[in-house]
Amino acid sequence: MANRRHIARKSKNSPNSFLIFMVVVVILALISFAISYFVLDQDKDIQKKVAELEEPINPDPIEGEVSDQEGLNTMAQLSGTWVSNYDGTMLSIQGNTCVFESPAVDSPEKVTGTIQVNKSIITIVYTGKHSCGSTEGHYEYQKEGEAGLFFKKIKDNCNSRSELMSASWFRL
Repeated sequence: MANRRHIARKSKNSPNSFLIFMVVVVILALISFAISYFVLDQDKDIQKKVAELEEPINPDPIEGEVSDQEGLNTMAQLSGTWVSNYDGTMLSIQGNTCVFESPAVDSPEKVTGTIQVNKSIITIVYTGKHSCGSTEGHYEYQKEGEAGLFFKKIKDNCNSRSELMSASWFRL
C-alpha cells in the first residue's frame, strides 16, 4: 500500500491578532480625541464667564450710556428667603448680604457673607468664621418662574458651599 502524504494547510479563517490590536488602538485614540474636544470646549465657556467676572464694573456711566438697571432688578428678584431642596438650608438675601442658616437640630449653623450680582453671575464670599475663609464662589443663576432658583458652579474652591449651591432652591 502506498503512503499518503498529508500536507499541512494554513487556515485562512484565523484573524490576524496584530491587525485587531491596531484597530482597537485607533478606535480608542479617536474616542479620546472626541472626549478631549468636548471637555476643552466646555472649559472655554467657563473661561469666558470668569473673564466677564474680572471685568471692572463702571459705577458712573458716561453720559449717553445706559446704567446697569439690570443688576438692580436682578438683586430685587433674588432678595428674600430661599430654601434648599438639598438639606433645607435657608438662604436670606438682603441687599448685598446673604445668610445661610442650616436647620440641623443638634448643631445649627449660621454663616454670613456678601453677594454681588453681575448680569446672571453671582459672587458669594463668606464673612463669618467658616472653613472656606474668604474664598470667592462664582455661580451662574437661573430663575424658574417666581418660586424656583438654580445655581450652576463656574468656579468655587469651597467644596461645602459648592455642594450646597448645586441644589435647586424655592422661595419661602
